[in-house]
Amino acid sequence: MKGINRYYGIFALLVIAAVMAPSPMAQSLISGDVTGTVTDPSGAVVSGATVTLKSDATGATRTATTTPLGTYRFSLLSPGPYTIEVTASGFNKAEVKSTVAVGQAALADVKMALGVATQTVEVTTAAPLVQAETADLSTAFSQSLVSNLPNGGNDITFIAQTAPGVTMQNAGGYGNFSSYGLPSTSNLFTVNGENDMDPYLNVNNSGATNMTLGRNEMQEATVINNAYSGQYGQQAGAQVNYVTKSGSNGYHGNAIYWWNGRAMNANDWFNNLYGTPRAFANNNQWAASFSGPIKKDKLFFFVNTEGLRFILPASGAVYAWTPEAISAITSNIATTQPASLPLYQKYFQIMQAGPNYGNFSSFEPGCDIPGLGASGCVGQYQANANQLGNEWILSGRVDYNVTDNDHLYWRVRMDHGTQPTGVDFINPAFNASSNQPSYDGQGQWNHVFSPNATNQFIYAGSYYRAIFTQVNPGLFPLDVFGYGFNLTDLGGPANSGGVANFPQGRNVTQYQFVDDFSWIKGAHALKFGANFRRYDITDYTFSVLNNPYVYLDDPLNFYNGVSYIYRERVPSRATQPVAMWGLGVYAQDEWRVNRSLKLTLAVRF
Repeated sequence: MKGINRYYGIFALLVIAAVMAPSPMAQSLISGDVTGTVTDPSGAVVSGATVTLKSDATGATRTATTTPLGTYRFSLLSPGPYTIEVTASGFNKAEVKSTVAVGQAALADVKMALGVATQTVEVTTAAPLVQAETADLSTAFSQSLVSNLPNGGNDITFIAQTAPGVTMQNAGGYGNFSSYGLPSTSNLFTVNGENDMDPYLNVNNSGATNMTLGRNEMQEATVINNAYSGQYGQQAGAQVNYVTKSGSNGYHGNAIYWWNGRAMNANDWFNNLYGTPRAFANNNQWAASFSGPIKKDKLFFFVNTEGLRFILPASGAVYAWTPEAISAITSNIATTQPASLPLYQKYFQIMQAGPNYGNFSSFEPGCDIPGLGASGCVGQYQANANQLGNEWILSGRVDYNVTDNDHLYWRVRMDHGTQPTGVDFINPAFNASSNQPSYDGQGQWNHVFSPNATNQFIYAGSYYRAIFTQVNPGLFPLDVFGYGFNLTDLGGPANSGGVANFPQGRNVTQYQFVDDFSWIKGAHALKFGANFRRYDITDYTFSVLNNPYVYLDDPLNFYNGVSYIYRERVPSRATQPVAMWGLGVYAQDEWRVNRSLKLTLAVRF
């Protein structure tokens, strides 16, 4: 055990039994299975029947033969609708429709009718109410559900909050939902098998709007709450897997527009209390896509664009020096510290230029400046502010059926936008913002070695940049003040626009390789795989507090020009590199002991 403990990983052995269920093999992060049993009119199994699977979207076909137990399996299939055709000597040809979902095994049993093979019988089946194919608790979201679920902002991570056992994160901290009580930072998000994660905070990637846009590009999604199957295991929480749309043999397109504005939103409760009108809001969001064949049954394309442009409204309380306090402080500094007078005058000038300054609704107690009453130092008033934000994405995908045994696709995506990180109620130059570009590329190769052996290989890379800065640091110039400062009893420009806190953020580069191999051997459905990912991060945390920062914790100290707390960092460099990587491997066997018993054995590290 000492030798095992030195490794950083997870080692698990799982034994799962299902009664009266056929034995599908496990699915990868981006694909599913079709499995079923072929029987005659009496219910006896039909062995040696030829089963042909055809994609309704692309026309790609695969063929298998039923086992002595009458079962068939097709593994590592792209999500979507399929037609299954079964032929056997002495029976009519049968056809059944089935839909493959991510991370699940679609059950498509076929009951043959006696007759001649030239006659076709269409078999209709209903989806089972209980998923008995694996022990994973999973919820599948079809393209219709993804598109039509009410979802303000169109954040694709929202759909996971409608899965059983999931609750919205509303207690602070990182992450947006909890699954069965596990921390919000325990969830794993993948798009086409690639980790769509921010490794710095261990949450899902999001763009400049702090939402993960791309709903118009999603084909379907699956939320897996207890990832027992061997290919999972990076995180203990929910595994949320998305698959993007691809082209088909028909041309399809759409164009969608959403709007929301001030007229459709109620005023803030405190604004109403103090007679402050609603803050201005204006949100415009759009999406459009187009797809189709480049060459029928062989080469397909899909293009999607989405965007969001909005004015972020904010309302809040502002604390500011009263005119009486400003007069007393300025007079004292002019007498005792005349060299500091320009600093104070610049500071008060910015404060008094703020909207609604002087419309005080209340005053803070505890004023100890000579000549002023106990409530004569600091007043409070309510104010509105807003900031422009935007995000725009463009993605494209090409799918290529090289042969019936080789299927390739490539996808690229870029995302550009500016995040309204912080809104200031005194002057918009104190706002904080972040320009956040990101780029992503993926590729996949599916190869069918034989009707019983299939391999799926994914390679992907991505880059994003999120550096946060003050919109106009020159409004509170260090060459005038020499430092930033903060009064703990005051908001607004008392924080000197946060000049000591910027720049901050990070750049992240990721690349990943995923491989899954499935092999059907008699009553055994074997699967093996590996998942390697590496993250290279440039961390800007070390830029914070490189500018000196002074804390003033009492009005009398500010009146006298005195501070007792001073902070400044002197790092060897403004940024630091951070690199991390992970490797997971697994092996799994789904063994059908008989028609009534299936065992799933998996080991992962």
